Amino acid sequence: MDVFLDSKIISDKKLSSNAVAAYTALRMIQNLNTNKYYVNIKLLAFQLTEDITFSRKYVERLSDGLNELIIKKYIEIVTNNADKDYILDISNLIIDNNSDGSKDKTFFVVIESDEIHKIMNLDSRLDKFSVLRYFMCMLSTVNYSATYYDVMGKEYYNFVGFMTNDYIGSLCGVTSYTTYDKYNHLLEDNGLIYIYRHGVLNRDERGQLKNLPNHYGRYRDKDLIIGYSANRENFELGEGTVDKRANESRSLMQKYYCMVKYGTEYPEKEVRRIYRYVHYRNQQNERNYKQAIEKGYSGEEFLDKVVPEDIFQKYDYLFEKDISDCANVNTNLMDDNWGNPVPMEHDYTIEEILDMPTEGEF
Repeated sequence: MDVFLDSKIISDKKLSSNAVAAYTALRMIQNLNTNKYYVNIKLLAFQLTEDITFSRKYVERLSDGLNELIIKKYIEIVTNNADKDYILDISNLIIDNNSDGSKDKTFFVVIESDEIHKIMNLDSRLDKFSVLRYFMCMLSTVNYSATYYDVMGKEYYNFVGFMTNDYIGSLCGVTSYTTYDKYNHLLEDNGLIYIYRHGVLNRDERGQLKNLPNHYGRYRDKDLIIGYSANRENFELGEGTVDKRANESRSLMQKYYCMVKYGTEYPEKEVRRIYRYVHYRNQQNERNYKQAIEKGYSGEEFLDKVVPEDIFQKYDYLFEKDISDCANVNTNLMDDNWGNPVPMEHDYTIEEILDMPTEGEF
């Protein structure tokens, strides 16, 4: 079942995620034939989960959300009793764009009931009320006009969005990068959304390199999102793009050079990134050197790229037990914001590193 939700309501910053969940449940039972409905909290909870077993906190949050909608006059009480059974007038929630033009058009997002049930039943410690709202706000930003043609010439639209994560977060009150990153991964891991993370940077009119906003949409549209995003990289942005991983590896080696030559200090998180990359790079070059020797070659081109790691010895936190196993450096530990380790074709010799400008010389 498709559930039509008013975009203004789900992104209303004066409403909590509890209220948005209650609104969603009411929309799931609403039809155009009547305005008055018998409602209790367990009925709303069932609409969201298709289950009849709820925690007390879950019921309390839905009750609080329903009261918010009443106080802010989205809905009206016709009658109620002490057991929190209500007769509600929810006619204000009807989305009607078949007007004579006297009313502003209502922008809405369509969420499938199966998607709502799946999110509200996720096995996760994250706040599912907030995850549901985040998911709905994300899909409300899908661009209806973005068009993609497959190899047979078939046209597709209304499947991909490309707003920034900060913007999506602002719609539902999520301001922490850590929080919406967790939401993204939870929704991705459970097959609800797909995010295409660009592997290139774009050079703007001032020559500065900028990250491209991710492209995203429902997981079932994954192939369309990939096709659209790849076309944008290859044909719309063209020569203005730079490989992100190569650029990041160069940046990390520049910072290593600044640490060695100028004693530059960086925050702990950045030192970890620099160390992991340098250590991984050294391991790769040492391995390639040994393989070259075994095959009868000199291997000097690999040995020349091994750099000293003494500069890192003063950072005790790098060598604590939980992160010391750098033999597994190309596992998830390396999957930082800058991506997986760059292939050796992007490597630099010591001489090349010494020729690199420092950060202030660009």
